[in-house]
Amino acid sequence: MTNEKKDKLDEAVLLCIIHAERMSFAWNKIKLHFPLDREKYLHLQPEEFSFFDQLIFRFSKLQDSMGGKLFPAILENIGEDIKGLPFIDKLMKLEELNIISSADEWLLLRETRNTVTHEYPFITDEVIQGLNMLGKHYQLIMEIWSQVETFINTRFKNQSPTP
Repeated sequence: MTNEKKDKLDEAVLLCIIHAERMSFAWNKIKLHFPLDREKYLHLQPEEFSFFDQLIFRFSKLQDSMGGKLFPAILENIGEDIKGLPFIDKLMKLEELNIISSADEWLLLRETRNTVTHEYPFITDEVIQGLNMLGKHYQLIMEIWSQVETFINTRFKNQSPTP
């Protein structure tokens, strides 16, 4: 493993740790509101909305960072040739190597990310539906992150950074 490849992996891990920790902080502030309904949503306080915004932002950033930086860095560091490989093929390779449980689950998270980041605040029912989907998928992305982090810590023992 070259230093450049290792540095890319270390940077991606640190970035994901930050996003996961901040997403979890926001989740813990608002999880009691799930599942959301119209009545709960309409009575949220501005501070609570800010935690929903943080949850959406960090979920999106974690999903993007894992897919765009961490997954390629892992595959490169284990010697996989991924140059020119479409993202779905990278996901399938990660699944094949048991680094993630399911490529389909990852694609589902991508759909959730797209739904909650394209918010139309004047369509309350769609916003609530998207936030409830995010509430369900928070746990899924954290499970995937934990599985990937365990793989990294096992495969690259004492080589990954700690914050």
